[in-house]
Amino acid sequence: MFFEAKLRVEKTLDTGEQKEVKEHYIMDAELFAEAEKMMFELYPNQKIDVFSIGRSDIREIINEKEDDKPFFKATVIDVFTDDESGKEKETKYYMLVCAENTVEATLLVNEYLKQGYNLRLDGIKRVKIIDYLPYQPA
Repeated sequence: MFFEAKLRVEKTLDTGEQKEVKEHYIMDAELFAEAEKMMFELYPNQKIDVFSIGRSDIREIINEKEDDKPFFKATVIDVFTDDESGKEKETKYYMLVCAENTVEATLLVNEYLKQGYNLRLDGIKRVKIIDYLPYQPA
């Protein structure tokens, strides 16, 4: 299960100036407490303020985070036929992809969807998530 967390942390800028910055992470954890613990482990010797943490609506992360490339949130739609009513229905899913820009993100998602999934891309937007923290078993 993915959780998203936002935190405030004091960082030293290139100019030597101390500044409080906000950071947004996504992590794979089984429990809320594990996700919160991961945030504090990121900055073990610094005072941080985790001001928002909760379950993410992201269902899947398509690729690994690359330096200097942002994350994009892709909305994909699963179109299926309801067994009982026989009507066509849609379900939205959200995926995260790391790419240089929206064009590259669109190409990566479309390539991923060609792997046999019955999904279609509905939209892509850049998000403020700066890193993904994978699950770490105890």
